[in-house]
Amino acid sequence: MNDAIIQLKAADFDEGLDFLNLVFSGHAPTDFAKLLPVLYRPTDEHLGCNFAIRQQGRIRAVVGLFPLEWQVGPTRLRVAGIGGVSTHPNYRNSNLMKRLMQHCVAQMQAQGYHLSWLGGQRQRYLYYGYERCGVGVSLSLSRSNLKHCFSGEPALRFEPLAADDQARLARARELHDAQPSRAGRVPADFHLYLVSWQHRPFAALDASGRMVGYLVANAKGDTVAELVGESDEIAVEMARSWAVRGDQGINLDLNPGALGLIRWLSQYCEGVNTHATGNWQIFAWEEVLGALLQLRRTAGPLPAGRVVVGIEGYGGLALEVEGEQTRVTRTDEQPVFAGEAALMLRLLCGPLPPSQVVALPPAAALLEAWCPLPLYWARQDGV
Repeated sequence: MNDAIIQLKAADFDEGLDFLNLVFSGHAPTDFAKLLPVLYRPTDEHLGCNFAIRQQGRIRAVVGLFPLEWQVGPTRLRVAGIGGVSTHPNYRNSNLMKRLMQHCVAQMQAQGYHLSWLGGQRQRYLYYGYERCGVGVSLSLSRSNLKHCFSGEPALRFEPLAADDQARLARARELHDAQPSRAGRVPADFHLYLVSWQHRPFAALDASGRMVGYLVANAKGDTVAELVGESDEIAVEMARSWAVRGDQGINLDLNPGALGLIRWLSQYCEGVNTHATGNWQIFAWEEVLGALLQLRRTAGPLPAGRVVVGIEGYGGLALEVEGEQTRVTRTDEQPVFAGEAALMLRLLCGPLPPSQVVALPPAAALLEAWCPLPLYWARQDGV
């Protein structure tokens, strides 16, 4: 068939990348091989993540489905990352993207993915089962903030984290993997994750030269996309030491699980913003919500109780908290609140608290204390 859906291969690398770069360079030049080097490489394994439609022998549309992993406490979840969604300008409104997106969603379901993430315009992907939700935290920190809150000079310095510095990269991996919630990263490719989006990684060193953390910043250095220290105190000192390097201050994008760092910095920073972390679709609700509720419990005590909710097309789920134990299980009980998947994503996973999403019935009031659940995906692991 002339316009059958195919998977690209290594032999398609030059044509495929030329196509993606053409479509995404409408406002500024884009080079996917440099932008996301961990994903776009001339191998069958990497190019095979891209589904395409050819017409007259040439690529007319592409959607990438990238297998990712998310470690949530003791639970490992399979995430399908959707990226590089593109149609040739002359072939838009030809249903090519619709066919590819429907194909990819069917592939995710058939292959047993727990959930899926993508960036992009909200309503465009709502048609395919996605909703904009999740919880990320951004803080702004200026030299003026620090001047009034700290005395003395910062104690840390930074050096670029190079691709061939195996000792420091191993230390960075160790720090990254100690986080209770993090994406799974192939060890051999760790540096490629850090330089994605044309960002730059740095090792944080104490006075003796020991590496105590690492961070990833944009080219200007005024946005920190990833900051991980060996302790909360070190992480705060890293943020302080980085902020005083420039004149305009910095913005830090943080995992909501970085509780100690957020609690410290919120005392000093100029502003705090919570925001959605992308467009999400959950297939295995029981497993995903179970992992997220357990992770939410690690942030502090939750009031005990049980709430049954219903998700259209999936069924009922009982969410329970009892002391330090949490459970999410399927049930045939009558739910105290039910809705379509998009609404339930926003209700349970933010970024707004549940009462700002719907008028909660009294029997579901505990959700206000338990939610939003920490559904988060880091920028450096985006596709």
